[in-house]
Amino acid sequence: MNDPNPNRSVSDVAVISLGGRFLAFIGRTLYIGRFGAVNPLLNAFTYALHIPQMLFSIVAAALNSVMIPLYSGLLAEEKHEEANRFINNIINIVIGLLIIFVFTGILAAPLVSRIVGGADFTETAYLTFSLRVLMPAMFFFSFGAIFTGLLQSHGSFRLPALVSAPGGAILILYVILFGDRFGVTGLLFATLLGVAMQPLIMIPAIRKLGYRYSFSIDLKNENIRAAGRLCIPALISVVSYQAHFIFANSMALRMGYAAVMDYAQQMVQVFIIIIVLAVAAVYLPRLSALWAKKNRTEYNENLKNAFSYIIFLVLPAACGLVLLRYEIMDFLLNWRGEGDTRTAGILMGLYAVGIVSMALKEIADRAFYSMKDAKTPAVFGIVIMACNIAVTIALIPRLGVYAMPTAYAVAAAIGTSGLLVRLQIKVRFIDRSLVWETAKAAVAVAVMAVGVYAVKYFVPVANRLLAVALPALMGVAVYFVMARLLRCKAITERMK
Repeated sequence: MNDPNPNRSVSDVAVISLGGRFLAFIGRTLYIGRFGAVNPLLNAFTYALHIPQMLFSIVAAALNSVMIPLYSGLLAEEKHEEANRFINNIINIVIGLLIIFVFTGILAAPLVSRIVGGADFTETAYLTFSLRVLMPAMFFFSFGAIFTGLLQSHGSFRLPALVSAPGGAILILYVILFGDRFGVTGLLFATLLGVAMQPLIMIPAIRKLGYRYSFSIDLKNENIRAAGRLCIPALISVVSYQAHFIFANSMALRMGYAAVMDYAQQMVQVFIIIIVLAVAAVYLPRLSALWAKKNRTEYNENLKNAFSYIIFLVLPAACGLVLLRYEIMDFLLNWRGEGDTRTAGILMGLYAVGIVSMALKEIADRAFYSMKDAKTPAVFGIVIMACNIAVTIALIPRLGVYAMPTAYAVAAAIGTSGLLVRLQIKVRFIDRSLVWETAKAAVAVAVMAVGVYAVKYFVPVANRLLAVALPALMGVAVYFVMARLLRCKAITERMK
């Protein structure tokens, strides 16, 4: 937890996470290419997977906002036995909640299918079946989140970053070896097996920490009571955030674009969200411990570094996805001569615009969580949800499926701006040095964009892979050269 060079840890975690998520993304690319992006069974599978993922996000948000700050604070105060009792309480409470969630989801699956499918959706029965098969994934998602938080609080970041790799490998093997034989139905069970691997690969590392599970539920425990007080606003925040995706994917399901929209979202997440998760994984335990120790000077410095690192990495990634949106989707979706690359490219570009604001929001949320303040993120989560749904409804008649990512970008910008203002009032983390680092990153991105455009329009190639690789490599090279010339802190700190 006291890593002398957290930026190096962020880089390592980002690279490892990218590798694991890249495998998962390749698996997703293979099965969309094999079964077809507009396949109604695949659309049903895609939507069904969103339900346990959404419920998991609710549990994970509560764990991130509650478990890591409280557990890291106890470790910082050398209260190891109390910290272990707290984790056991959390695990047993989560088990109880998961049993309720999973069985309710299985029973309610037919009703959910009828509501979200609408009158025009022809595979309502298959959607019900998919929901029932995938609902137990909640257990594996949630224990993966608990084990991840436990390891990160002890300064172990690399193994949690690798959790997506086994599932991705399983999907790839399934599509290659059994996809033609068992189709989308086999994909359901392969996905469930892949999700189950997430917590399982972390168990040996958890045991090495000295942690041992014991059954205990003490609702009167002071830390559990504190967790309960923090949990409610955190749940409100994440439910607000997930409401947009449930609404957006329901609309996309009815339009026949659920798989394409999900693919565009995942494409952005592979290259951007992992950066956010890497920064959050390294800095949240540090921020929680520093706040518990009342070390405000170092707290502000670490928070400023986290934002600086996010801006340095997310800006060029988002810009690159926007500039190469058609080339990327043409390469990924047309490898078998199929795929609506224009729709997918526009969706990905719009989500890439919005993800810059959401990346900043995620770090700001965790800053408030480290202060044991979950109410502020909840308020702005509601603001973002309300803007999202309102803008989506307003734009659907004109933009159709593009209304959802456009609303996402607009709402994210509005809500994140308010959240950052509130954070600045509380801790005064924005200063001249952060503004200067942001300006240097923006200049490097602008020069990078010129380089990418130059390759795209003056070095045309027919090969789909080269059409992506050449401008992408030019963009990466130009950006890092410019960053080095401008002496961006993220580069100079990483090289120490």
